[in-house]
Amino acid sequence: MGVDVELIRVEQQGTSPRRRRESRVAVVGDVQFRLASALERVQHRGRTPMLDRIDPYGLLELTSVEMPQFLSELDLVAEQAEGAGEEQILSAVRRMAETCRDSEALCLRFLGD
Repeated sequence: MGVDVELIRVEQQGTSPRRRRESRVAVVGDVQFRLASALERVQHRGRTPMLDRIDPYGLLELTSVEMPQFLSELDLVAEQAEGAGEEQILSAVRRMAETCRDSEALCLRFLGD
């Protein structure tokens, strides 16, 4: 069970969800389950409340406002990364999160299998 990550541009006029338009900016696929494995090692240990919300079977969307906390928790995951494969996927997710942090029109979406 992998956790894919998408950087999404959201355009919405007004408050109606019917007027919400999304376009995918970037994707990091977790086909070898490296992100899911790295997250599993830190989740639900009392230090990563935001990462604890990522479900390997569900969907979670985080806004640019949430990125500073997400990035600090991602550092904890990176400290425990096992191997170049995990480091590489965590680095790609970090770049997307930093881009998201800098634009209110973007969000980060986590898609479990």
